[in-house]
Formats: sequence, structure tokens, C-alpha cells
Amino acid sequence: VLLVGCNSTRTEQVGVAEINKTLEGINNRFKHVDVELVEWPDKLQRQLGKLKKVAFIAYPVKKPPGKLPLLIALHGGGGRKMSLEQQLARSAEVKGLGLAELAGRDLILLEPNSAGIWDAGALDTMLDYVLENYKEIDKNRVYVMGHSMGGWGTWSWINESSDRFAAAAPCGFSADETGDAGRLVKLPIWGMAGGADGARTGGVKKIVERLRAAGNVNVKHTEFAGANHREANAAVFSSVELVDWMLGFSRGE
Repeated sequence: VLLVGCNSTRTEQVGVAEINKTLEGINNRFKHVDVELVEWPDKLQRQLGKLKKVAFIAYPVKKPPGKLPLLIALHGGGGRKMSLEQQLARSAEVKGLGLAELAGRDLILLEPNSAGIWDAGALDTMLDYVLENYKEIDKNRVYVMGHSMGGWGTWSWINESSDRFAAAAPCGFSADETGDAGRLVKLPIWGMAGGADGARTGGVKKIVERLRAAGNVNVKHTEFAGANHREANAAVFSSVELVDWMLGFSRGE
């Protein structure tokens, strides 16, 4: 297994042959990005709470000169109990890695894995490490997106650390009245949900309305007509338009 930035090979090594086979198959199939595995150092891992030791990262096959934007994709609740190999295979189909390949843009995509609910503090610690150790990343062009539990994690994270991001896409979740829309007036946000996804349909719409009422002029809303939770997830993670929209923003502009 290709493990980048690791100081331990004990953890997450079960099923190495299966992981290698899946990773090789993905990279043989993908034309625009190369996928690698990142193993967080032990010292860092102890500060990451429920975040798993291994994450996925995708680079452009042909790296352009200069720094690259970073898109962080947060998985949904189903990923909490998946094995590393299962999560890797799923991400290549209907999650972050698949979107990076489909978009074919000059960006780095990072998909962390969590065994529990996303925690903004742990994600901040992870991002601190990534920005310190991956010098090719443009710190002013960091984006975050997610659907379902990943949508909630995105919403939670930007409420805690909105100044770290250039744009965000919290999708397919219901936040009730949590979060302070007034703190997010300068952050471009695109909320998406399926039209047949229960409380999540109205939940995302309500968030968009709150953001607009607070004065955010860079808010978009998409409702996928008739789409249930699973169908909306696939629609979100196949939206090249969303990627292009986010890449149009830089922090502080």
C-alpha cells in the first residue's frame, strides 16, 4: 500500500492485497487523477478523535506549475463502518475520488475517513497538518463539501472555522436551527438536496434561506427533483458544475 507521510505501518494494514488491488484498479481506470493513501503520523492520530488513520488523496496526473486548490470531501454515515477497501472502492464510484476524476480539474482532493460523527476540532487539526506538510496546496483556495453526515460535518466545520475556506457545499442533511448564518455571510455556499429526501429536502432549503436573510449574496440552492437520499448523493458527487463554481472563489476576495 502506498502510504504517504506515515511513521507507522502497523495500523490499517489488514487486507493489504485487497487494498492494493482496488487502488491499482482505480488508477488503471482513472485518466485525470492519481489516487494515493495517506496514513496520519501516530502523534497526529492521537489528536484526531474518531478520524481513521488512513485517508485518500487524489492528484492531477499532470501537475501544473504553481500551487493547487484543495477540495475536502466528507463521507456520509455509511462510511463509518466500512473497511478501508470498501470505502476506497465506494469513493471511486459515487464519492470524492470519483468526482475528482469526473471533473478532471487541476486540484487536490482529500477524503478523510471517520469512524464516528465528524468533529470540527479534529478536522481543523487535520487541516493544520495538511497545509503545513503539503506545500503545493494554495491555502487561499481550500474548499469543503459533503452529503448526509458529510453535509452535516461540512455545516458544522464552516460554522466553527469559516475563515479557512473559499467556498463550501453542505448537502443532503437537516440542521434544524443549528449554526449562525450571520457568521457565514462572506462564505460562498451551495446547498443541494434530493426533492424526495424527507426532512433533508426542507432542511437544506431552510439553511439557504437563513443565509440569504443574513446577507450572504453568494448562496446557491439545488433540489434534485424526485431524488431520494441515495440518488441525491450520486447527483452531488457527479456535479462538475459544483466543482467549477467553488474553484471560482478564493479566500479573502
